[in-house]
Amino acid sequence: MWLPASVAAQADFDILKGQPRASIAFQYANNFILVEVRLFGLLPMSFIFDTGAEHTILFKKEFADIFKTQYDLRVPIIGSDLSREIYALVARSVDIEVIGLDPVQRDILVLEEDYLTLDEITGRPIHGILGSSFFKNVVVQLDFRKQRLILHSPESFHPPSGAFHEYEITVRSGKPYLKSIVSLAGNTKLDVILLIDTGAGLPLLLHNNTDPRLVLPEHYIRGKLGLGLGGFVEGHLGRIEALNLGVLTFPHILTSFQDLSHSVMQDSTRFRNGLIGTQLLTRFQVYIDYVNEKMYLRTQGNYNKKFKMDKSGLIIFAMGQNLNIYVVQDILANSPAADADIRQGDIIKKVQGLPASMYALDNLLHIFQRREGKSITLVIQRKQETLKKRFKLKELI
Repeated sequence: MWLPASVAAQADFDILKGQPRASIAFQYANNFILVEVRLFGLLPMSFIFDTGAEHTILFKKEFADIFKTQYDLRVPIIGSDLSREIYALVARSVDIEVIGLDPVQRDILVLEEDYLTLDEITGRPIHGILGSSFFKNVVVQLDFRKQRLILHSPESFHPPSGAFHEYEITVRSGKPYLKSIVSLAGNTKLDVILLIDTGAGLPLLLHNNTDPRLVLPEHYIRGKLGLGLGGFVEGHLGRIEALNLGVLTFPHILTSFQDLSHSVMQDSTRFRNGLIGTQLLTRFQVYIDYVNEKMYLRTQGNYNKKFKMDKSGLIIFAMGQNLNIYVVQDILANSPAADADIRQGDIIKKVQGLPASMYALDNLLHIFQRREGKSITLVIQRKQETLKKRFKLKELI
């Protein structure tokens, strides 16, 4: 997340309060790392741990307004499509307690409007982002199996031993960048700079306008890559030959493609060829040492197995007070859902004979990632009609 230079940098804070380490529980939902936060000393909230954002952001201004929060600056933020500007207000010295750490006071950004509703795409309430500036003076360890975020003091941290791979990273504006190699069609190999972004729920994204050799693969689909600040990110989805992280290789990796805005391409502090997201990072035990600009990765299980993706063509939102009313937000062209004449606005009432409300959204979406040829039966409500729809899952790319 980018802010103009007019926003003054905050003084550094020791979030560990002199302790050598601290452990924070998180939930992993719909490819987001969610930590529990208490804001203003009282309000329990769920924030995304986001190494790809610099600042801490509160999405819902009404919570700040409860405490008559004063703002002294209005600033533009570059949205998720890297071109649209949305606006936030700067609130100074807000009490923030990440559960597992002592409370601290930090300046935060409060969105003027909730430009996105991550609640609807994840099926659970999400109130904001904990950006990299919150953790920049520590070593961050991500343990996806135990769902723990472990913070280490740089003074007491020793690089992990054993089967860890060490990587040089560059930290710019508090965000970690890694140099790697992508293999493209025609035996083309390209050195790329990738942002390590735990706020991106995908394996790999490449900005195909940052290098003339970053062309789309022969087979791809066009659609929505995900939801972020500013709305849906539009682009293409395909598979490249491989991503190479040193000796580690991810063959035929699922890759999103999106243009990088001209302003970001001209800014050396924000330029990158793409990013690595959480779907890839979950294959590892991860350490990010911001101070010494190092990253350590240890593989977990079959780390380079094929990445799963939706085989229905459905994009579904969770609506209602309990986020268990499932509405079709969009349908990919030439997909099983499109062929079955499922339409935007249809409400899914039953899935495989069971009430849709029995499913959490992420469980529902996993059904649409099952094997190719799996038969799916839905009962949908379209205005006053109740319709039964059947289709078979298929690989879209």
